Amino acid sequence: MSKHRKNMSGDFKDFAVDDTNIPLVNRSHKSYTNDFLDEEKGGEKHGLIEQGMREKLIIRGNLLKRRRKFVDVQVLMALIGILFMLVENELYLQECITKLSATSIILKSVVSVSTIILLFAVVMYYMTEIKLRLTDNELDDWRLLVTFPNVNYKVFLEILICAIHPLPINVTFPISGPDGRTDHVSSDGVLSILMMLRVYLLGRVAVVHDTLLSGSATRSLSALNGVLIDALFVFKALMASNPGSVLIFIMISILLINSWAMRNCETFYQFERDNTNFSNSMWIVSITFLTVGYGDTYPVSVCGRCVSVATGLMGIGTTALLITVILKKLEQTRAEKYVYSFVRKAQLDKGRKNAAADVIKNWLLLCNLRKHSDVIDRSKIHVHRKLQHAIRTMQDSRKTRESIGESTVGLIEVSKAITDVEHRTEMLQKSVTELKHGLIHLQATTTDLHFKLNNIYRVLMKSNKA
Repeated sequence: MSKHRKNMSGDFKDFAVDDTNIPLVNRSHKSYTNDFLDEEKGGEKHGLIEQGMREKLIIRGNLLKRRRKFVDVQVLMALIGILFMLVENELYLQECITKLSATSIILKSVVSVSTIILLFAVVMYYMTEIKLRLTDNELDDWRLLVTFPNVNYKVFLEILICAIHPLPINVTFPISGPDGRTDHVSSDGVLSILMMLRVYLLGRVAVVHDTLLSGSATRSLSALNGVLIDALFVFKALMASNPGSVLIFIMISILLINSWAMRNCETFYQFERDNTNFSNSMWIVSITFLTVGYGDTYPVSVCGRCVSVATGLMGIGTTALLITVILKKLEQTRAEKYVYSFVRKAQLDKGRKNAAADVIKNWLLLCNLRKHSDVIDRSKIHVHRKLQHAIRTMQDSRKTRESIGESTVGLIEVSKAITDVEHRTEMLQKSVTELKHGLIHLQATTTDLHFKLNNIYRVLMKSNKA
């Protein structure tokens, strides 16, 4: 290579590079790297950014899988606890076992073990959620995300709800009957009813297992728009897509769960025990849910009355949802609204034209009557009333047509008009940019032509002098 450099001409000696110490294998790589860094400034930083983004996506994917596993564990333990609680409760109500028997203690111990695992899964779920938010926001300290008191109250409330269950020991408290007699009853009835609050975990399953809602694109879009994808979001989406099925599921669930709760209350905490069968409890819950209240049967215990109040509130809320869905179904679609508006406008235009013709006809007739006689008689009054009626009809038709046009234009039409304006503005800006480039090119061509004409003029002047 040095021998070849010696044979170079003097013009190129200054540009020679001493690369004798560079291995032949690494020369092409080095030249390629230099060319890349010359063409794309900051290429090394760009590569580091891509590598960091890749690692972030991998960590995020692992955290999402971990969160999904913890949610599955939560739902599984909650269902196991509810199942064993129902078995123990039914055995006790059928008087097959007592609260101090070994079978009852074993079944409630299984419920307690499942509750402990459930609480551990809830804590791990929130820790994974915090790590996921730290990864998304590129933060280092978890205390930047845990805000007091909202997050703390939420976690504490969820742990409290999941921790409620019948204890393996028999905890009793005294209640007084209508005759003044005091009796000690078990607290398992109330704890069993409150244990049904764990059904909220079903909404979390729908969030983490739906590929559309748990995808990275959906979470990124929700983060940019400040939308929290949770069970409430899923409920709103289902109410928008399948409102009938959702309402039927809600009503059946309320009927079954509240009837079971009413039966528990009336069996555990009243002395007469007239409403201990499931059919009477379903009847009480049904008439309370529908806000009918015949009064033929009613809850006696305080616990049953609380269940009745909760059922009434649920019935009011479900009725409001049902009315909203019915109104939405009865609302005209866009196509129906356009057809009705078109037909209505045509009818109003026809009525307006007829009214305008009646105005002209009655005005000419009134002028003719006034021309022949100045006395106000019955015929003139009749024609004048017809003229006023025609004028009012014409004005009302015009106002009604304007109101129909305003009601036809909705948010979709406004959005479409804005989109069309933006598209035309972009096209106009593109045309202006092309026109600008054309003017610049024309100016350059004119300048070049000017220089060439000056050169021709100088050549001609030199030839004339010669």
